[in-house]
Parts: sequence; C-alpha cells; structure tokens
Amino acid sequence: MKKRFKFRLFWVCFFSAFLLIVNIYGEESLFKPEIINSHLVQKVFSFIEKNRENIIKEWIFLTEIPAPSGHEEKRAMYMKKQFEACGLDKVFIDSSGNVIGIWKGSDRGKKIIMSAHMDTVFQEVWEIKVKRDGNLLKAPGIGDDTASLTNLLWSIRALKQAGFRPRNTYYFLGTVGEETGFIGMQAFLDAAEEKFDLVIALDGDLGKVHYGALGFGGGKITYRGPGAHTMQSRGIPSPNLAVARAIERIYKIKLPSEPLEKWTILNVGMIGGGKVRNAVSQESYFTVDLRSAGQDELERAQEMIRKICRDVSSELNVKLEMDLNEDSKAYQIPEARESFLVKTVVDILRYLEVKDMEVDPLGSTEANVGIEKGILSVNLGRTYGRYKHSLREEAEISGLFLALKQTLLLICCLEQK
Repeated sequence: MKKRFKFRLFWVCFFSAFLLIVNIYGEESLFKPEIINSHLVQKVFSFIEKNRENIIKEWIFLTEIPAPSGHEEKRAMYMKKQFEACGLDKVFIDSSGNVIGIWKGSDRGKKIIMSAHMDTVFQEVWEIKVKRDGNLLKAPGIGDDTASLTNLLWSIRALKQAGFRPRNTYYFLGTVGEETGFIGMQAFLDAAEEKFDLVIALDGDLGKVHYGALGFGGGKITYRGPGAHTMQSRGIPSPNLAVARAIERIYKIKLPSEPLEKWTILNVGMIGGGKVRNAVSQESYFTVDLRSAGQDELERAQEMIRKICRDVSSELNVKLEMDLNEDSKAYQIPEARESFLVKTVVDILRYLEVKDMEVDPLGSTEANVGIEKGILSVNLGRTYGRYKHSLREEAEISGLFLALKQTLLLICCLEQK
C-alpha cells in the first residue's frame, strides 16, 4: 500500500513539476538554424533570388491596380487568376469579395490562415504610377498592403516549384475592407465552418510582431449653446470653453504604460468650432483617439472621458453629444507571448538579422480578428517603408525579399508542429 502511494506521489510531483516548467518557460520555438540547409529551404530561396526582377515587376503591376476599400474587384480578379495558376486545390471569391486559395494538407495537420489585404486607404485615387528609385519603390499603397500580396503569391510559387507537400492545410486569403475595420477577415471567419488553428496576417512593418489585439475607443464630442455677439456674450454658455476645459481634464487621466498587456494611450486629434471671430460659438467639437491593449483599461478610460464631458456640460450649461466607439475591443490570448508561434517568428527574425524588431500585444491587423475568436494569431511584416497612408508612400525592395524569406521559413517550420 505504501509503495503504491509513493508511486502515485512520484507521478503527481513529476507532472506538477512538468506543468510548472511549461508555465514558466512556455512552448519551444520550431525554428532550428539547420533548417536553412535543408533541400526545401535552399530550393525556395534560390527560386526567389532567380525571380528577383519578376517579383519586383509584379509588385509594381499590383500596386498600379487601384483598390480603395470597397472597390477591390480588379485586384481580386487578378489574385484569383494567380491562385489558380499556382495550382492550389480550391480557389474562389466569397460573398464578401475575399479571394480564397486552399492548399490541402493531411488530416493530421493544422488549418492555417495566411492573409494579406487587397484594399488601400486611398479613396478616389484611380490612377497610380510607381516610381523606382534605387532600393525604393514609391507610390500610394506600395507597402500597405500590396507588398504582402506579392509576398503571398511568390511564397506559394516558390513552394510549389520546390515540390512542397504540406502536412498542414493552408488558406491563402486576399481580403477586402481591412482599412475600414477588418471587414473581409471578419466575414470569412464568421462564415467559416472549419475550426482554424492559426491566423497569420501579412501586414505591418518588417520586424514588428503583434500577438494581441489593440482596442480602440474615443470618438467625437460636441458641445452646443445659444451663441451671441461678443458685445452680448457676458454669461452666455460657451461651447469653446467647454471643449478647452474637457480637453485639459482628459489629458490628466492617468493611463498605464506597463505591463504591455495594459498599455493605454489617448490623443486629441481634431478640434473645431465657431463661425466668426466676434461671436460665441454655437457648436464646438473635438475628437479623442483612445487605444489600449487591455479591455478593462480601455473601458475605464472611456468611462472617465464620459464623466469629464458630462461634468463640463453641467458646469457650463452647454448641451453635450458624444459619439464614442464601443465596438473595437481589446483581446489578449493568455501566454501568447510564450507560444511556439511567437517564439518561432522571433527566432526567424533574429536569424535573418531583421532590424528594429518589436514584439508586443499592440496589434492592429487582421490577426486581431483571429485573436478575438481565441485563435493564436500574429502578423508578419511586409518590408521596411515610410509615409504609410500618404500619397508619397515608399517601400524598400530589399525588405520585401527579407520578408519573403521570413514567410517561407515560417511555413517550413510550421510543418514540424
């Protein structure tokens, strides 16, 4: 009896110690430097280098297809045609306008989404001409997110040419409406009958790895009053004064910068009011941009903004209208930072000597949608760039090829899980 008790006690202690170690150290990275010398990796890297000019040419071609949010049809047709030419097992455009290409693996593998968004922020920009200047390509949308579409296509082509036979099943997505609220990815995941294991969004600057979903708050606050000429303004409620007082108090809200999972920040980005110099404004407004990695902190700050604005309205006898965002919530997956996925991406970036690496839970890519649904998700950067979301956007050519290696290495590593 004592022996049986000791035997059970031993295994209880053993598994307790094992779980403690797992909790402390997390999962292991799938990246091992020797994978670089594998026949598959050498072959796909060689294919990418041999097609360097073809890749740049297609990148330019794709960029010059205008695709403002809501008008991605031409890019979608091109992506569909290329997915089909790659020989993916199933290619279609769904009811939202997303292009989906499925590369089937075995029943034992994982189901992995790899997405890049087709839309750009440039509404009413219908003519785009890319300028090549040394290591730079310059045009609106050249980086965000056309570089990622190029990455997606050439990763598939490189793996196909190398005779890659996946264990995992890969869902390659060209999505719509990312710039207006992750519309395409949200629709795809909402409608999917499959249970996905990972979401990898190709978006953001190279070296930036986000494993959490940033929440968005704030909005527009408007104050109104009767107005009056300056000569008759004594004692008249002033919406401008209300705006000034509210902004001053809002900036005194204490917001955490650490731990990262609670990081929160706000900014008053716009302010306006009044029609003429010599009269009290009848209507004045300001906007607040509020962001947080922690939903509790986001709600706390949002409630403090509401209270401040109401207090000012009461104190100055002005009417108040608040239009605050309540939909974009912050989400975190516990222990995501110590997951095999994040550790693998980080090790790949270190091996490739990617500069300015950042790993944090402050994501604002399509990976957010996966995280919201409890799916382990990260983003992969597309290249180095400047002036994102402006008409003078620039992207580095060499950065795209580094990002391609990053993507290909990650896929090869995920086959080992």
